[in-house]
Amino acid sequence: MRKLILLLLILASWPASSWGDEVGAALFNSNCRPCHDGNGDGRTAGGAKMAIPDLRSADVQKLTDDDLYQRIGNGAKHKQYPHTFLKKGMTDPQLREVIGYIRLLKKN
Repeated sequence: MRKLILLLLILASWPASSWGDEVGAALFNSNCRPCHDGNGDGRTAGGAKMAIPDLRSADVQKLTDDDLYQRIGNGAKHKQYPHTFLKKGMTDPQLREVIGYIRLLKKN
C-alpha cells in the first residue's frame, strides 16, 4: 500500500506538460518530420519540392489552434501537400498534441 501511495505522489508531482510534450513530439516525429524536419523548418528533400513553410515562423505561429487543426487534420488550405491526418487514423487528442508541440517550436 505504501508503494502505491508513493507512486501516486510521484505521478501527481510530475509536470503534466512534460507528458504532453513527449506525446506531441513522438506524433510529430512519426507523422510530420519526414517533410517538416525535426525542428519544423521544412528543410528536407520533400519540403524543398513543395515549398513547405517553417512551422517555427511567425506566419505559422500566429494561426489559431483551430486553423492548425483544420489544416493538419482536414487539409484546409493545402493544395500541394494535403494533410488529412484525421482521415488517416489520427485521433482528435493526438492532433491536439501535435498542435501543442508545434507551438513549442516557435522561433525565439
